[in-house]
Amino acid sequence: MSRRMKKEEWEAFLDELKTALTKMGITYRETSRIRSPGALCTVRGKKVLIVNRHMGPDEKSDLVRREVKGADLDALFLKPEVREYLGG
Repeated sequence: MSRRMKKEEWEAFLDELKTALTKMGITYRETSRIRSPGALCTVRGKKVLIVNRHMGPDEKSDLVRREVKGADLDALFLKPEVREYLGG
């Protein structure tokens, strides 16, 4: 993002990223049972982004961006700021 955002703005932006993940066929799941920030993995044949619940919304957003980097976003309708953030 080009400007510094407040926590509430990051939370709203994270919701937009979760919507984008759903459009990509990826389930977003938060848990406190992991020590790492999280990762994109396959669970029972479905893509799941597992995220450490204790991170802030800005860190969670960064994790989403890292884990979907290189994904084909061309066929998806995304808000321009979401597309830009994800690198599409």
